[in-house]
Amino acid sequence: RSAYDGKVVWITGASQGLGEELALHLASLGAKLILSSRRLGALQAVCDACVDAGAKDARALVLDARADPSELRSRADKALAMSHLAKPRGGIDYVFHVAGGSQHAAAEDTDAEVDRDMFELNVLSAIAITKAALPSMLARKRGTICVVGSMAAKAPAPGQATYAATKAACAAFHHSLRGEVADRGVRVCVAHPGPIATGLGGQTRVARMKKENAKRLDAGYVARKIAAGAALGLDEVVLARQPIMLLRNFLQFIPTVAHRVLCKVGPKRARAAREGTSMYELK
Repeated sequence: RSAYDGKVVWITGASQGLGEELALHLASLGAKLILSSRRLGALQAVCDACVDAGAKDARALVLDARADPSELRSRADKALAMSHLAKPRGGIDYVFHVAGGSQHAAAEDTDAEVDRDMFELNVLSAIAITKAALPSMLARKRGTICVVGSMAAKAPAPGQATYAATKAACAAFHHSLRGEVADRGVRVCVAHPGPIATGLGGQTRVARMKKENAKRLDAGYVARKIAAGAALGLDEVVLARQPIMLLRNFLQFIPTVAHRVLCKVGPKRARAAREGTSMYELK
């Protein structure tokens, strides 16, 4: 029997990309889904696809991750109310934070407004939703919060400095939270995937990947690994192709060498970001 069978799962950022892929995978495992994003039409289409895939329930809850904390708390309360419709005793069993944004620009070219916007989207919104969902989980002494971070939080990402900072901050908050609630039945998992092939127009399923996407992780594979890690109660799930995983290991065990490599590659990545070309096929 699946760990997700009959469980209520709330996924943010579920209308496309990794969030959509995660929703479809958990649907196939018999989960009861609450799916959130800004776009109701796209959300409803994913809900319908999830029901076809085997979800025992799938409901759309519009949520703008850039909303102020009070609105995010209100949305979390709505999700909790929806959980009571999905199962008699109610309660959200899993929260997956997938909503977020990326950034490709050298630090010197990134406006302060972009910095603030990225922190609101990738850090403060996730913290607000976690805090809103936490009391119910603590009261029931069970529940899992899973944050989709990035390998950029594990290894410096020249050309994405603000993005890397937001993912590191969100990960640090949730790692700290894990320690606070470890004896109260709530688990916290932080996933750090490398670059993901999200396909054309945000869709995750394409017949042929772009040349650049061929070097990225398949979104379905990432979704399955994250779901498995959260169900197993893992603290972290780290996924990446080479040479990113190798760089991460170098940073951990021989950081001097790793930073020398970054000083060689970093200027090229910053230049690629400035020119709008791929940062993963450097010349």
